Formats: sequence, structure tokens, C-alpha cells
Amino acid sequence: MHSVGRYIDKFNDIFEASDADADRIVSHPVNAFLLVKHLTVDWEQLRRFLEFDVGPAALADIDKHRSEVRFPEAEDIRGAAEGFVRLQRTYKIKTEDFAAGNITGIAKAQALGAFDCYLIGHRLAVDGSHDYAINWLEIALRKWHEEKEDPPAIREADILDWLQYSYYHGGNAWVALELSKKVKEIDPAFPTVEANIEYYEKLLSELPVSAVDAMKLQARPPVAFDLGGQYEALCRGEGVLPARVRQRLRCYYETHNNPYLLLQPAKFEVAHVSPDIFILHDVAFESEMEQIKTVAMTHLQRATVVKAGSAETEFAKIRISKSAFLGEDVDPVIAKVNRHIGYVTNMDMEQAEQLQIANYGIGGHYEPHFDFARKAESKAFTSLGMGNRVATFLLYMTDVEAGGGTVFPRLNLSLWPKKGSAAFWYNLYRDGMGDDRTLHSGCPVLSGSKWVANKWFREVRQDATRPCGLKKDSPDEDAQAVPPYVVLQYAEADGTLE
Repeated sequence: MHSVGRYIDKFNDIFEASDADADRIVSHPVNAFLLVKHLTVDWEQLRRFLEFDVGPAALADIDKHRSEVRFPEAEDIRGAAEGFVRLQRTYKIKTEDFAAGNITGIAKAQALGAFDCYLIGHRLAVDGSHDYAINWLEIALRKWHEEKEDPPAIREADILDWLQYSYYHGGNAWVALELSKKVKEIDPAFPTVEANIEYYEKLLSELPVSAVDAMKLQARPPVAFDLGGQYEALCRGEGVLPARVRQRLRCYYETHNNPYLLLQPAKFEVAHVSPDIFILHDVAFESEMEQIKTVAMTHLQRATVVKAGSAETEFAKIRISKSAFLGEDVDPVIAKVNRHIGYVTNMDMEQAEQLQIANYGIGGHYEPHFDFARKAESKAFTSLGMGNRVATFLLYMTDVEAGGGTVFPRLNLSLWPKKGSAAFWYNLYRDGMGDDRTLHSGCPVLSGSKWVANKWFREVRQDATRPCGLKKDSPDEDAQAVPPYVVLQYAEADGTLE
């Protein structure tokens, strides 16, 4: 029973205040990780004790209750580790601060322990993110000495062994050798330690003395991190629009001569000019958005992307979210929201895809991509027979505490989620060619949960509100060449692909 009490105490450490807002607590990435770990790694440890204490019948009853609710799985630890690195890289968060639960701009969380840091570092080492793995494992080693747990949740030799592994793959065989010697000192029978020491000694003996001396002088842990490029800078809010664009920004009311909008015109804010990108304010009621989220919860699946050069979909690390396409037969609120979207955008809703709902949790993101199909993906959107995606309507259904912006790297533009507002832009030139300037991405969510609803409009029957030009208005393809850093992926084509 001591083990059960300890398991419960760990849970109470996260939700210790009786009046605590559970949703707000787990909106912090550190607390979210601790909860996932508690329901996976900690539970498996407790389960092994319970097999002897309460027997298989009681465990079967517990497992039955767990199966009725979707609990995190061991694989979610890997996702959390990848999410931590994504957040560190995008928002310039030091590992030391992350481990302490101290992230600028959001409420402080409970600090991570030695075993927590080890789990993250170990996962990153296995996945080959050795610079970050070293930082997490170094903190795990320091905390292991500070905590002096009896018995410890992780052995010091295990931390040291993975630390030497990452130092070696990070290019410092000398540190790897010193750490391996420490492992042997602690546990002479540790698997592979003799072979590691022999390998590193031979490797170092064949290197120039200057190279070995350089390894000895390297900072431990390494200081430099790859903090990304323009995409990450925009996610941090560091982009500034050119003066020629800023001076043309404005706000206005729009009715599109639609009687429905005469008493309550659509509120347009011009966020960018050429290409024109708008923010529409107050386009959905609180009750509508909450109902959409409630309905979507039972349909959400892990989001996919269209493979480059095909019409097939796949799971990919460039998009971490859950999504669902909802038809108007699912709930009356879908038809109501669709109708209002058509009014405020003045687009033909008969030639639009189903409303797509997406939820991005901690670290959830979507790397730079296009919503339209390029020439190489000409088959991507053929299933509906309505042409390419001419426009995108992106409704924000939550306020995000930190992160989660929508950024356009080629325009130096960042948009920030505000509940009830929406972004709207055209993906194609009037001659039907894709506008590569609309390359955009969803920044990682640092704190909170981001819910959005996407509506993609197709080309067919949109000529009444956006007629084709009489002359070619798109630049030559060479002028739209995609830089090598851009990941060419595309959002789902329609509900059937889910």
C-alpha cells in the first residue's frame, strides 16, 4: 500500500491546490509531461507492485476502467520529448529553465526531477537529437546527486551511459571515455562498458593530439543551439512588415450588399496587402464554437498530410495535431457556421470542403506548407472535382496563452489567435496559378490548447465573386522557386482522406 500512497502523492503534487484549475495546470508543457509520465511510466511501475499485492482480478478491473477512457501511452513520452525540443528551438528556452518549470511569459510549473529529465534525455538520444539529449542528461545527473532518493528511480550508471553515448555521437569521444570510466567505477559489471572504453581509447590514440585537446576544452554541456530561421523568428513575434505594407493597412465594415449583413456588417482588418490577407473579427458566437469543439471531440484523429507528388496521405512530424472533417449532417451548428462563413467571405459555399476542426496541444504545430496543390501535386485535390483551393478561411476557436501563431515566412507576417476571429486569404492568382507567397505555418503551442476550424474554397463557381483575370497575373515559375529549407507538404484534400 505504500506504493499506492506514493503514486497518489505524486498526482497530488501536480494538482495540489484544492481550487486548482486542472485545465490551466496541464496547459503548461512541464505539467502536461508530468501527467503523461504519471499515467504511463509511473503507472507501469505501480502495476508491477500490484500484481503481487492485489492479484490479477483486481488489476483486470483497473485495466477495464482504463480502457474505457483514452489514457496516454508510452509513445506519448517520445512525443513530449520531441515537443520540448521544438519549443526550446522555437522560443529560445534554455534547458535549465525548462527543467525548473520556469518559462518566461507563462505561470511557473513544478520542477522536473532527475528521472523526468533522464526520460526526456534518453528519448532524445535514441532519436538522435544529441545536443539536446546531452543538456537534459547533464541536468538529470546533477539532480540525481542533489535528490539522493532511496531507492533512486534511475541508476546513476544509466544516466552516465546514455550521456557518454550522446557525447560520442556529438563529436566528443574524450568526454565519452571519461564518462565510461565513471560507469565502470560505479558498476564494473555494467553491460558494454569494457567495450566502450576500449573503443574510445583506440579512437583517441589515432587522432592528432590537437584534436583531443580541443575535445577537452569543449564546454560541457555544449552551449550553442540551432534556433532556426525566419519561421521560428516570426513565431517569436520578431517580424516587422515593410513600411510600404504597413501604411496600407486598415480596418473597415463590409456587407457585400448582402441583406444578412446590413444590421451587423463583417468587421475586416487588412493584415497584409499583395497578397491580401484579412482578419475578420467576431465571426462566431461563443456557444457555436463550444458546440463545434464538443461535437469534434468524438471524431478527432491524428492529422495527416498529402505526400508530395501524390494524392496519398501520411502521418508526418511536420504536422502535430488532431483533426476531423464535419459535414452539416453531424450537427445543426455546422450548417449555421458554414452559412455565416459564406456571408462574410462572399464565397460560394456549394464549392467548399467540409469544415475541418483541428486541435493543437502542447508543442502542436504545422510547419511551412501551402494549402493549394502545386503542379507536382495535380492529383491531390481531384476527388471532389471542384478544382484547386482558391481561398482559405481559418477560424480561431480558443485564445492561446503562449505560442500558436499563424505565420507567413515570405511576407514577414505573424497572426495571433483570438477567439472568435478568423484569417482569410486567397491561395491562387486570378489566372489560377498558386501564389507561393501564401506559404504559411502554425507555430508550436507553448501554453494552452489551440482549436481552429478551416474552410477551404474550391475554384469552381467562385467566378461571380472573384472573376478570373483577362491576362496572366502570376509570376513565372522561376520567380517563385521554393527555397531549400521549405518542407513541401499540403493539408488534407477532403474528408474522405481521413
